[in-house]
Amino acid sequence: MAASPRSVWHWLACALVLGLAGVAPADELELDNGQRVTGDLKETTADRIVIEIQGRLVSYERARVRAIFLTPPAGGTAADAPPPSPAEALAALKKLQASVSPQPPRALPAYTAQVNESRAPIEKYLRTAPVDSALQPAIADALALHAFAVKVWESRLQNSAPVSAEIGRNPIVDKCSALQRVVAKYPAPTTQENAWRRGTALEFELPAIWACAGEKVGEAEAAAKPR
Repeated sequence: MAASPRSVWHWLACALVLGLAGVAPADELELDNGQRVTGDLKETTADRIVIEIQGRLVSYERARVRAIFLTPPAGGTAADAPPPSPAEALAALKKLQASVSPQPPRALPAYTAQVNESRAPIEKYLRTAPVDSALQPAIADALALHAFAVKVWESRLQNSAPVSAEIGRNPIVDKCSALQRVVAKYPAPTTQENAWRRGTALEFELPAIWACAGEKVGEAEAAAKPR
C-alpha cells in the first residue's frame, strides 16, 4: 500500500533532523588578508590547500593560507588526540634531499618518482601538524621546492612560453633567497612576457632550488629537536 503524503513528509522531516544532528562543525581557513573561509578540508599539499564549500571544491595556494582550524574528532576534542609525529615526514624528506645532493639526479623520471614517493608521508604530517610551529612550514617549503624543481626541469624540456611564464609566477620563489636574487633582475610578473622572462631565467637554477630545499630540511631538523 502506498504511503500517504502526510507520512512521507513526516519521514523526510525525521531524516532531516537526524541528518543535521550528525553534521560536524566545519573546518576553517584563515587567509593572508584576514578573511576566514569555512568548509570541509579535503586536501593539503605542499603548495595547495583544497576545501569544499557548499559542495564546491575551492583551491588556495598554501602561501595564501595563514592558519588552518580543523574540526575536532568525533567524541572528543583536538586536545584529546596525540600530536602528530614528524619523524616519518622528516625521514622521507631527508631521503628525497639525498637524491639531489651531493650528486644531482641524471634523469627527470627517476627524480619525479622520488618526489611523488615522498609526498604521502610528508603530506600526511602536514594535514595534521600545528600550523603555528616552525617545523610545519619548513617541511612544507622543502617539499614545495622539490615539486617546483620538477616543474622547472619539465619546463626546460618542453620549451613552452606559457609553461615558463607559470614558472615565473610561482610563489615558492619568495621562500628562497638565491632565487629572489635571480628574479630581482627582472620586472614583476604582471604580464605574460615578464613572467616568461623570469621563468626562463629560473629554468637554469635547478642547483639553487635544490640548495634552498636543503636549507629548509636543515631548518626542519633543527625545529624538530627537543628544546
